[in-house]
Amino acid sequence: MIKSVLILFIACFIVYLPFSRTPDYFDSDVTPALIEVKSDSVFAVFKESGKTYSVQLDQKRFQSSIGSRIEIRYELSAPEHAKVNQIIGYWLEPKELIGAILILLVLLIAAYATTHQPDAASLKEQIEFKKEDTGKYV
Repeated sequence: MIKSVLILFIACFIVYLPFSRTPDYFDSDVTPALIEVKSDSVFAVFKESGKTYSVQLDQKRFQSSIGSRIEIRYELSAPEHAKVNQIIGYWLEPKELIGAILILLVLLIAAYATTHQPDAASLKEQIEFKKEDTGKYV
């Protein structure tokens, strides 16, 4: 039962990911952006339709990458809401992971509770069960 819960959870989570991203995974564009420092903050700067947009980055993670290029995912209708196209930050967000782990724990507890320590009457019924001898095609 626990294996079934894990497989179901992973399958649902994998299906959920591409449909829940903002900017939308299917309708967004990907463009390279230059990592720059502006007023003690690190930004990824990119251009869309002649206008310059910037995405603030984590200074600790990107301090060593200043001057290099990084992929940015954005929607044409709202390029100011762009995100860095990476596993952590676009595909997996910390709040979302914590929520998913809590849901998984609840499902595992429910699976464990339903499969362990069955009721005595139920256990007796299972032990005494005899499969009826039926014909080959019945």
